[in-house]
Amino acid sequence: MRFGNRTENELKTGVIFYCKDCEKIVKVMPVGRKFVYRCNICKTKNVAFGTEKSIRNFYRLPDDLPLAEGVDLKQPAAIKPADNPVQEKVISKA
Repeated sequence: MRFGNRTENELKTGVIFYCKDCEKIVKVMPVGRKFVYRCNICKTKNVAFGTEKSIRNFYRLPDDLPLAEGVDLKQPAAIKPADNPVQEKVISKA
């Protein structure tokens, strides 16, 4: 989301992350300042995110889908930007 001069890539509660390569619900790390995430297991960026219901319906996943180690669906996803902030380029209108 864009807020003035800063971009925020924190997702709100109720969001899960599904790695299409691992075929599991996983924990992720953000890549840059956009809504791109890297799987903590296989380290690929082939990750979809959404509500649990939308991910299960879209990918036709069973109810007993395996969860990656450390994932708790009862706790909201808390994704913070990486420790090394990327400098934003400010484009001024001429």
